[in-house]
Amino acid sequence: MRYNYYYLCLYVLFLLGLVTSCSNDIDYTYKGSNYIQISTADDPAIAENDDRPVTVDVLLATAVETDATIHFELSGNEDGVLNMENDGSVLIKAGEKKASFKIASNHKGLIKAQRSMTLKVKDYTDPRMQAWRDLKLIVKPSVESPTLTEEQLELIKGYKEKYGLDLNQFIGVLKCNVEIRYPEGDIGTFYDEETRSFEGKSVITLSDNATAERPILKMIDNPMGLTSFLWEILQKETIEEESWAINEWNQCMLTAIEFDRDKEEFEVTLDNLELLLEERSISFLGTVLNNYDEPITSVPFKYSFTAWNRWKQKADNGEKVAVPDGEGDSGNPIYTEYNVSDLIEMGTTLEPRIYLVISTIDEDGWENEPSDFIEPKGSFNEDTFTFQFSWDHYNSGGYTQIYVTYTLNK
Repeated sequence: MRYNYYYLCLYVLFLLGLVTSCSNDIDYTYKGSNYIQISTADDPAIAENDDRPVTVDVLLATAVETDATIHFELSGNEDGVLNMENDGSVLIKAGEKKASFKIASNHKGLIKAQRSMTLKVKDYTDPRMQAWRDLKLIVKPSVESPTLTEEQLELIKGYKEKYGLDLNQFIGVLKCNVEIRYPEGDIGTFYDEETRSFEGKSVITLSDNATAERPILKMIDNPMGLTSFLWEILQKETIEEESWAINEWNQCMLTAIEFDRDKEEFEVTLDNLELLLEERSISFLGTVLNNYDEPITSVPFKYSFTAWNRWKQKADNGEKVAVPDGEGDSGNPIYTEYNVSDLIEMGTTLEPRIYLVISTIDEDGWENEPSDFIEPKGSFNEDTFTFQFSWDHYNSGGYTQIYVTYTLNK
């Protein structure tokens, strides 16, 4: 379902009768359920060695008349991998409807594989309150710097001697700041806000395509700081999108692959970021196939999604899956077996590319007024390297503008 909070707001406004007041007094006339919305503008993926907390925003449908406390619990955190501020207890002061608290790693080094956790409302002191939705967090093993081969070390040494470029500043675990500006057509459907900013980390190494004359990087974990964002959009385009989720063929696919949202893994990499030394710029675009298998210019992210991998494997194995294909005389559905490869061809798919690679970004393919297109650029100086580019997805209403700034290692 597209962004539940948008519809929650409409529902509450309807119940309030769109009441407005010329005074500054809080209107307590609404006596229905006071829904609890939890969200985060931060990257919801936390590595165990990460010092960055995730700030959870708590928003009620309407202000409380007296002080109220909400207690949260974190499913999947039984061994204490994460720590909730105030043990997940949040006070909402009388006359207020907003609060926030932080969740951070305990740095225990307990997990060896990615783990999904769910933040839930446990209980509350105001009987009018009601939980609206949960918040998913992903915890990953500690992020480590990549190990370089002897050949890579020699190349890096050569760049320093030949060009005066210390590529070690660009390699390792690098912090980045991400700003995302959404198109007007997506506000209220995919997003609540116009702009979102958060911090992230990427693991960057020397690309296998690098040569003595061409320093080329590869982001092998969380490229551009966008993995969680891209995963969020993929879910909103598929399992959270109402028409997609109720489609019976999609349901048959999810059943056939034993889809489990909490166990699926979504990973992204980005190769061929070439430093152009004379221009002090970075070439990072490439030719990719969009959802219609047409070549376009875009950021050539490589996606790996466990659910899609299993569905694709069934196609490669020549397997068949029965799907409803008409009704019998009694009104009951008639099931027909199709090759999975044919189902994929007809659009029953979880391939990330189909939902996340749509329009070219080297020119304005949307032509919205005002324009939401920005020219793709990559550059670097002695302290940072930066990127800006447009991007869209399957059901978007225009280009999302993405700005990323990395801080170089010293």
